[in-house]
Amino acid sequence: MIDRNRQIAVALVALAVLAMLWLVGNETSPLAGDGDAPATDASQPQAVFSHRNLPKDGTLPPVSIDPARPADRLAEYPADEILRDYQKDADLAALKYRDDYFIVEGVASGIRREGEDQVYLEIRTNEPALPLRANLQPRQICGPAGRVCEVEARATMVRRGQKVAVECSGGQLAEGKPLLEDCLIRGGAN
Repeated sequence: MIDRNRQIAVALVALAVLAMLWLVGNETSPLAGDGDAPATDASQPQAVFSHRNLPKDGTLPPVSIDPARPADRLAEYPADEILRDYQKDADLAALKYRDDYFIVEGVASGIRREGEDQVYLEIRTNEPALPLRANLQPRQICGPAGRVCEVEARATMVRRGQKVAVECSGGQLAEGKPLLEDCLIRGGAN
C-alpha cells in the first residue's frame, strides 16, 4: 500500500501532466481564413496552416492534406456546381477545372473499382444519373502527420450516403459525367 504522502504526490504529478496536455492541446494561433484573425493587406504574406490535416472546430481547413503540395487555400465547390458548369458549357468548365487543384464536397453514392488499378468514388449530384466520378490516387492520406495507406484501406472508411470531401486536380467530361483526377479523400465534408 502506498502511504498518504505518496498518494498526494502522485495525484499532484498527474494533475500537472493533465494541465500541460490541456494547455498544449488548446493553444490558439490565428490561422489564415479564421474569422477572428485580423485582416491583412495583400502585400503581407498570409499565415500558413501549420497542422494541415488536423480538424479545427470539427472541419479540416481548406488546404491540401497532402504534405507534398503547397499549403495554399484551395477553392471549394459543391458537386452540383461542377455538374452544372459542365452542362452549361463543357469547354469553359474544362478550362476552369482542368489545371486547378480544388476541394469537391457532396454525398457519396459509392466506391467502385474499374480494372485492377483504378478505384473511384462517385459523388451524388442533383441529377441521379450523372454523379461526379473522382478517380482516387493509389496512395491516400489516412491519418495525422500525413500517414499514408492504400486506396482500398481508405475507401473502406467511406459509406454510401455519407458526406464526403475530396481534393482533386483537373476535370473533364467523360460519358456525360464530370471526371476528376488524382483525388484524395479528406476527413469529411467541410
